Amino acid sequence: MDKKLYINPPLVDRAYDWKNGPQPKTRKELDRFFNSAAINRVKDQICEMGRRIYAKGYTDGNGGNLSVRVGEDLVLCSPTLCCKGFMKREDICLVDMNAGQLCGYRPRTSEVKVHIAMMKATGMNACMHCHPPHCNAFIFAGIVPPNGVNPEADIFLNQIPLAPYATPGTDEVAKSVAEAAKKSNVVFMANHGIVCGGRDVEEAEWFAENADAYCQVLLLANAHGGKVNQLAPKFVKDIVAIRKAMGLTVDPKQGLYNTGKFNGYKMPRGK
Repeated sequence: MDKKLYINPPLVDRAYDWKNGPQPKTRKELDRFFNSAAINRVKDQICEMGRRIYAKGYTDGNGGNLSVRVGEDLVLCSPTLCCKGFMKREDICLVDMNAGQLCGYRPRTSEVKVHIAMMKATGMNACMHCHPPHCNAFIFAGIVPPNGVNPEADIFLNQIPLAPYATPGTDEVAKSVAEAAKKSNVVFMANHGIVCGGRDVEEAEWFAENADAYCQVLLLANAHGGKVNQLAPKFVKDIVAIRKAMGLTVDPKQGLYNTGKFNGYKMPRGK
């Protein structure tokens, strides 16, 4: 398989180009930047993804949070205690890469520390935290879904890691998730929810959809009493190659399979 994935015409890059954008420092520069047309478009994207995850039932009440990196030391994020289904442009906050708030009339989410740690560890531009019910059905049981079952799931999710539990909003949970994010763009947080990272906030949301849909299908497959089958090693190797060609994270230390068991039985595996 080719090492580089060739797509023609090339895919549209929707990521905010913070490396070549303005890097405001003074109060006046920050205020002008925060209210600029380009940054307002990113705020609107954050709000749209908030509405999407709320409509899908991935958040409830004031749950979940979203962020986008917009500068060397600048991140837009959702505020604390705000329903993501009704979030507006003026609700969005601007923080530095130490989570210190710079702009916005509402206080920033305490979980932005997790997002920033994930960005620093992986180079991802955007993050999303939410509580998809089918993912959480696995998470609350302390397990991750098996890989090597479905090509789309393996391409976009790889082998989902389970980050150890730490108190929300603390440096400990940020460190735990950041380390796990080196293995996949989707991280399960023990007894909590998921964090997804991407090149832009919509890609992060896609990964949340991928993860919850995959977990849902596994739960449905298990419900009828049959056994979930794993693909043969040669096919899993092909899938890993595709993922690498797409520029998605692959832990060089990972084996082909994260497990050979599901729901107490050994999964049949192709040859």
